[in-house]
Amino acid sequence: MKFGIVQKELFNAKAGSYSIVTEREVYDSQITATDAESSLLVDYYTSKGEGIHVGNVALDRQAAAKPFKLYPKGDVVYLNLVYPKPEKNELRLYLSSTAGFKPEKGMVWFLFLDKDDDIWIGAMQERRWREKGLLRVEDDYPSDVFSEMDSTKADDGEDVQAKTVEVKRWRRSGEIALKRMQLSKFKCEFDREHNLFIARSTGCPFLESHHVVPIRFQPHFKKVSLDTIKNLCCLCPNCHRAIHHSEESYARAILAKLAECRDIERNFSISLEDLFRLYSVEEIVR
Repeated sequence: MKFGIVQKELFNAKAGSYSIVTEREVYDSQITATDAESSLLVDYYTSKGEGIHVGNVALDRQAAAKPFKLYPKGDVVYLNLVYPKPEKNELRLYLSSTAGFKPEKGMVWFLFLDKDDDIWIGAMQERRWREKGLLRVEDDYPSDVFSEMDSTKADDGEDVQAKTVEVKRWRRSGEIALKRMQLSKFKCEFDREHNLFIARSTGCPFLESHHVVPIRFQPHFKKVSLDTIKNLCCLCPNCHRAIHHSEESYARAILAKLAECRDIERNFSISLEDLFRLYSVEEIVR
């Protein structure tokens, strides 16, 4: 899978790809690169004037070994990358504990090019991968500053401490949010049968407004405002929290319905799969 907006921001990357390590890949100590992974690797080493070895690694170990920066510290590791067959219809990356890169089954492994055109490789537990993405979606956090609490060592080896994170928040129009609630007739737009309590301040059923395409990504949508009636929806508090905190399949169900109602592909030129990636709930290929 190609990096989306969130992954490029997280790793300060120009391009990247990721997928989940399968049990067979661990057993065989090799990964057959997907289309996205293959394109990234071939384009990178071609741009460096290096070919990719064709045939068995043992035929030319020096040509087969390729350097990668290992995430997160940047130590250089050499991994064998070859076309095992003359037809070049399969690109294979060999995993090696000795070389320094042997992710476990179920981990997300990833490649990316940084701003200096260096190629990186890394892996982390899927839970950690999604958590890192979720911290970027601050659209509904109640304040401009929040704390990220975690253990002292993350799954990917990064040092993690309790810390305060400054978050830039984009201006929102209360008038547009109110209009969206009126248009929804004060019903939850995921399920109109959801019971709502009456807000003491307004005397109306209590709803929360939500930007389907999170407003924090406004810099990536220069031709259209994300704080618009076309992007806003109204949700009951439970559904609103579920988008950000429920298991991925349920969050996808809510987002899919909202995306269809708002026709995000036509109005914001973003696919449903890319929307899932913004919320870190995409189905990661294996």
